[in-house]
Amino acid sequence: MKRFLTNAAAALLAATLFVGFAQDGEIPDRLVLGMVPSREADVIVDSLGPIADLLSAELLIPVETFVSTNFVGLVEAIGTGRVDIGLFGPAALVQAVDAYGAEVVLASVRRGSTTYRSQFNVRCDSGIAEFEQLRGKTIAFVDPGSASGYQFPFVTLVNEHGIDPNTEMTAIFAGSHDAAALAVYLGDVDVAVTFGGSPGSDGRETIEGDYPDVKEQVCILGYSADIPNDGMVVRPGLDSELVDQIAQAMIDIAATEEGGALTQALFNVTAFARIEASAYDIVREVSRQFQR
Repeated sequence: MKRFLTNAAAALLAATLFVGFAQDGEIPDRLVLGMVPSREADVIVDSLGPIADLLSAELLIPVETFVSTNFVGLVEAIGTGRVDIGLFGPAALVQAVDAYGAEVVLASVRRGSTTYRSQFNVRCDSGIAEFEQLRGKTIAFVDPGSASGYQFPFVTLVNEHGIDPNTEMTAIFAGSHDAAALAVYLGDVDVAVTFGGSPGSDGRETIEGDYPDVKEQVCILGYSADIPNDGMVVRPGLDSELVDQIAQAMIDIAATEEGGALTQALFNVTAFARIEASAYDIVREVSRQFQR
């Protein structure tokens, strides 16, 4: 059971923490940390709770969790103030910034890299060795709001290979990266897209625990262009000093043995780094192609 402070005690401690600073926004008596599962939802819930506890201990403010079923739900939760801190994939992150004025504070780091790519996966025995062979095939995307699970691979197929998935392929949305990987492993689809393409980032590994031979059965056909890693935003209106404290706390948590193990288990993150919002402009450019 989480050992949260009472709201009154939390508010007093939070006020004490920020004594000496000119408050320019809200310092709430509790915070809500939210994300969307990239893996099975129960894995996310089990891992996110302990991270919230560590963040609460750093900030002296109770931190609760919110796991959304999809990217749209988390973006709207930031917009309505239901969620204060959001861990987003890059496409949804841009939506939260543009639609609701969310502030980008951190990017995920995986083994020294702040970028990754979309990974196209096919069964090794499928005979598919070139993108041109994908015409007429079935493809498993992840979610319409996912950069690596839909938007970047869609644009890659259209712009680099002249394949329109809307008219030349049969597409489904699997809902998560592990579900997409499983779909191609089981032969339910001809190709599936997942995250991948950077050190320690391979969507096939999301199901490797249950299917140890996945890398023998599923091969990588290719990748998209580089994508900025998923990141963390805060809702508008929070005090700037509190926002800075939140960012530093997440950096510090990931640097500890316990926190690092949790972030690794949750979303394969080895560290967090501060980042400028402009780093996500390429994601915004790709996303615009779906708004025409």
